[in-house]
Amino acid sequence: MKSIKYLTICIILSLITSCSKDYLETFPTDGLDVNLVFTSTENAWGALNGIHRHMYTNWGGDQWYGGQGSIMQCLDVMGEDVILPNRANGYFVRQLQWLDHTDPTGHYTKFVWYFYYKVISNANNIIGYIDDAEGTQKDKDIIKGQALAYRAWAQWMLVQLYGKRYENGGDNSSPGVPIMTFESPEAKARGTVEAVYELINSDLGEAIDYLQGYSRLNKSHLDQSVVKGLKARVLLSQQKWEEAADMAMDAAQGYSFMSTEDQFKGYNDYANSEWMWGSKVSGDQTQTYGSFFGYMGANYFSRGIKGAPRVINILLYNSISNTDIRKGKFWIPNPTLGSVIIPEGGSIFPYMHQKFMSEAESSSNGCIPYMRVAEMYLIAAEGYARSNQAVKARQALYDLMITRDPAYTKSTNDGQNLVNEILTARRIELWGEGFRFTDLKRLNERLNRSGTNHDPSVTGSVVTVEPGDRRWQWMIPKTSEIDVNPEIEQNPA
Repeated sequence: MKSIKYLTICIILSLITSCSKDYLETFPTDGLDVNLVFTSTENAWGALNGIHRHMYTNWGGDQWYGGQGSIMQCLDVMGEDVILPNRANGYFVRQLQWLDHTDPTGHYTKFVWYFYYKVISNANNIIGYIDDAEGTQKDKDIIKGQALAYRAWAQWMLVQLYGKRYENGGDNSSPGVPIMTFESPEAKARGTVEAVYELINSDLGEAIDYLQGYSRLNKSHLDQSVVKGLKARVLLSQQKWEEAADMAMDAAQGYSFMSTEDQFKGYNDYANSEWMWGSKVSGDQTQTYGSFFGYMGANYFSRGIKGAPRVINILLYNSISNTDIRKGKFWIPNPTLGSVIIPEGGSIFPYMHQKFMSEAESSSNGCIPYMRVAEMYLIAAEGYARSNQAVKARQALYDLMITRDPAYTKSTNDGQNLVNEILTARRIELWGEGFRFTDLKRLNERLNRSGTNHDPSVTGSVVTVEPGDRRWQWMIPKTSEIDVNPEIEQNPA
């Protein structure tokens, strides 16, 4: 953690000066005094915008280090539903094979660790200095609320990956991740899973209060609805079912489901009525191959997409109702060159997707989806079903599914059968949006690729992974964290 502490200033500098020509152009490029950055709320807005841009900025010189969009892809290929039909250019194969995150010297586990701790580091400086900045209290509250939400979200992502799963009513005293705050930035041991969640929930509670009445300019910013959505996610991962459901329904207020027409526009525009939070990558900020659509945009001209367009698990596909508007359109069971949109020279594979499209074959730009109202309804449905409120659960599921399947009738399932129906709907709805690994872990379920259309030459030996296997915990990066922080403890090898 020493490197996080000492890199804080240069991280702030790089993020602020890269995010907008409107902020801090006149500051020197070889150093920056945080007291100077936070002299005004105008400058602090620049720091916050730096975090927004960090969400999709590529770093480290490698195309698979493309911010949150890259991590979303990683977490999905580690599951069973998003399939690489061949090795293509090799990117994400080690993640699919569960190799990189179990290697403490692996590049990807280092990238993920530092991606989230950079968010935390920059959020901490905003939280620590904003109160003394010159500007209105309203701006201070809005800036601080978003910084608190970012810190909570990043800590939550870290503890889900590097710590053990949270068990409601169980022993959560196992090591989570180091808790880094503005007041305590020094290298330290890992906080317990319980302690990390305590900070996460405290930060989200404060953020909800600070963002009361805030109307954002665009959906890359975090307003109160997004923070409530994050809170619903956290509560779901803690198995606090009714609280998660109620919070999700609260978060969804004011949004509407997308139209049938909008379903097939490529999931690349956060102006969509259903989107709650996302990043818009404009023309002058393109990340080329190192972007979400560089691997998930079915039409983008890249080696990865031409050679290995993403494919859906055939067992999941077969579970989709034949009257669902997405079946045969999002995923094509028997594609031909004329029936699918692919880049020039691209390959076709059975069950390849058409869900995500970049803005053009020559551009990997597009808005990256971090949160949609459909997810909130699925959280509500699951939470109510698990808290013995089947009527509410069925209604939440129906409200979503009738917009996807015009022939859908309200479920009559109860108990675990209702939960299973909801979880299947969740896998279909959120396919490719980065939820599968963490869902399997929070549910304490087995990874099972048996009987699917995974290619063994790509999958390697990882066909099943049992709940509780040590590999559900990512290894903490060795050279940049374990070797420089004597307080920290590694996960079991």
